[in-house]
Parts: sequence; C-alpha cells; structure tokens
Amino acid sequence: MGRVIATSITPGAWQFLADQSMLVLGSWDGARGVWPSLLFGEPGFAVTHDGTKVRLAVKSAWADHHDPLWQNLRQNGLISLLAIELSTRRRLRINGHLRSVADALLAEGKLDVIVDQSYPNCPKYIQRRLLQIDQIQPGRPYVQESHRLSTSQASVISNADTCFVASVHQYSGTDVSHRGGFPGFVRIESTTRLRIPDYVGNGMFNTLGNIHGSGFAGLLFIDFDNGRQLQVIGDANIDWSRESATVERSWLLDIQHVRESSLPHGLKWELVDFSPFNPAPHNG
Repeated sequence: MGRVIATSITPGAWQFLADQSMLVLGSWDGARGVWPSLLFGEPGFAVTHDGTKVRLAVKSAWADHHDPLWQNLRQNGLISLLAIELSTRRRLRINGHLRSVADALLAEGKLDVIVDQSYPNCPKYIQRRLLQIDQIQPGRPYVQESHRLSTSQASVISNADTCFVASVHQYSGTDVSHRGGFPGFVRIESTTRLRIPDYVGNGMFNTLGNIHGSGFAGLLFIDFDNGRQLQVIGDANIDWSRESATVERSWLLDIQHVRESSLPHGLKWELVDFSPFNPAPHNG
C-alpha cells in the first residue's frame, strides 16, 4: 500500500485542492500534544502550482488565531493537511513541513508547506454534507478549556457521525485523517476516556502506526448544528481485542486536554446521507 504515497501532489489533484473551502490541519507541540485544527476560506485559499509546495493564504481565510496550531508551527514547522469534500466523499492527505517557521512568515498571512507525502484516500465512512459559506464573519470569541468532558461536550461526541484525528511519528511528521460512522460510533467510557473503533479501511494503518509509536493522539469534533468545535487530546493506546466482524480493533484516548471554541458565522452544513459502509451501531 505504501506505493500510493508520493512525494508530490499529482496534477490531477491540484484543482481539487484549489476548489476546497475547508481544510483540516494537524500540528504537534513537540511534547505529547498533537492537535487537529480547522481552516476555512474561499476556494483558492489553498493552492499548488507544481505539486511540491502548497501555499495557504491564511490572511484571507478564517482561522482561530488562539488555536494551538500557530504556536506548534513556530515550534517545529511540522504540518499535515486534509482536503476533504464531504459532499462528494473525496479527500486528499498531505503531510509536510513549513518552508520557514519564522514569525515574519506567519505575520504575512501566507504559509508555504513543502510536501513530504501526498496520497488520496478511499471514500468509506464519510457522511455526505453540503457546506454553504455565506460571508464568513468571526463570531464573538469563545474558548473553554478543561481536562475532562462536560455534559454538553459529551453530548456533542455521542451525537457525532464525523471526527478528525491527528497523530505524529517522531521521524515522519504529523498526519491528520477522517473518521466516521453512525452517531455514537465514538463511545464515551468516562469523562476522561473515549473509545474509537478502527473500521476496515485502506490497509495503510497510518494513524494506528503513529499511535503505536508515540502513545498519544488528538480528535476534533464539529458541532454542525450549533457552530462550535471540540478538540480533545490525550494519551492513546490500541486495544487489539476483536469486537465484531467489522471492528477488528479499537483504540482508547485518555483525555488530557479539552478545548471547546466557536466557529465563524456564515457556515451552514446540510446532511445529505450516511455512508453505505457504516457498520451497524454498537449496542454494548
């Protein structure tokens, strides 16, 4: 499966990247915190002209400027990108590093990402949603941080059919990927522990390999109805016991940090349908 990983973005994916209004980014704080983050903008805010470098026009996009992403980039410059078009179930993963981690580059509002790895992913477990953007406007800044889930935050996770996971390997850099299933596929075992099923996928085991190597990961949940996001990071370990014919294994996230924040006004998602590959909900 490693043969599908390229060191540049194939020309056929250049336009797909330029068409996107949402990116999920992964970054690492250099310790035990790997964070998935969101970036929104008008199509064209992320482009490549030769496949070896991606230019992110951060200044013209909407970004949470208090997100750990920015400090992490200054720390080591490692970054991963997931261009995912929920309405068509197409996605492209890009792992790389910044051309420069200088604060001046961030201040200019542009990030140049050097591509180290690039590959497409299968459309399994993606719920189709139409994203409509109508004049993105920052809402009143709202951030709430803690070390365990509140009742409201647990409700967001128990109702989620989509999340994103960030992971890191000490020598290969960061990675960010999609996870999906019917609502409740991420199980809340306590206010400080989540269980995430590992459905049959493309057989590359990027995320599981990183978790096995590092022992930590980060999750991001979007509250599509109420315009907020939930970032949850912590220690992670793989449970190799087989749960069912469709879930060969799962992994556990022992929560160390919870960050809830608002999304900008002007974003609207409409659920079209669930993935036909979603396994039946677990009733245990």
